[in-house]
Amino acid sequence: MPERNEMVVCEITRVNPNSAYAKLLEYGTSGMIHVSEIAKRWIKDIRQFVKERQIVVCRVTRIEDNYISLSIKRVNKNQADRRLQEFKREKNAEKFLEQVGKQFKKKLDETYDEIGYELTDTFGSLYKTFDIALKNPDLLKEKNIDKKWADAIIETAKKNFVEKTYEIKGKMKLTSYAPDGMDVIKNALLDAAGKGFDVKYISAPKYQITGKGKDIKRTREDVEHVCEEVVNAVENADGEASFTLEGN
Repeated sequence: MPERNEMVVCEITRVNPNSAYAKLLEYGTSGMIHVSEIAKRWIKDIRQFVKERQIVVCRVTRIEDNYISLSIKRVNKNQADRRLQEFKREKNAEKFLEQVGKQFKKKLDETYDEIGYELTDTFGSLYKTFDIALKNPDLLKEKNIDKKWADAIIETAKKNFVEKTYEIKGKMKLTSYAPDGMDVIKNALLDAAGKGFDVKYISAPKYQITGKGKDIKRTREDVEHVCEEVVNAVENADGEASFTLEGN
């Protein structure tokens, strides 16, 4: 069973006029979402907000015996995005665990019984286990993970577990009417390049700044920040500047 206030990934299974029922995908149990917990505004038709088979992130608001009350409106967009990302990563890691088990002719539930639950307890999640196996494999042995399992996990991580890199582009328009305007633009872009961003000239007055990273939110924030710095430098030099962000 989940805990109260926990954020859980759910699939809507039934929609009634004043409520919706959802399956908690990580627990194999179900809960109910009252219409008052669907959205922060008045709802005329609940089906405008939720549909059967829709995947949503809910907060557990109450647990009584086996009865679970859920809320969609008490989860903001950033929280929902992060929780869904965690869920998808863990499901992918579970597939890798299944591959490990097949090497020893074990079904997934048997692999969980022999090593999966131990890995989750030791490292916090299967995703973290495979991440560690890729980046710091000796740690598996230091934690006394059975050698045959540790070796198989490390090998599987090397073959499959590649951390995604996100790319965000800042499309810029930069114009300066100051006598040294081109130098101002050049220096602002050189500063951006010096901070690790890729800078590209498109065609006057268009330029592009590209950032890459493992965390999409942090990467987007970093690119936005450096673009704002360039814009401010150009505008302070009797110029006009703007930018838009693209990429995922």
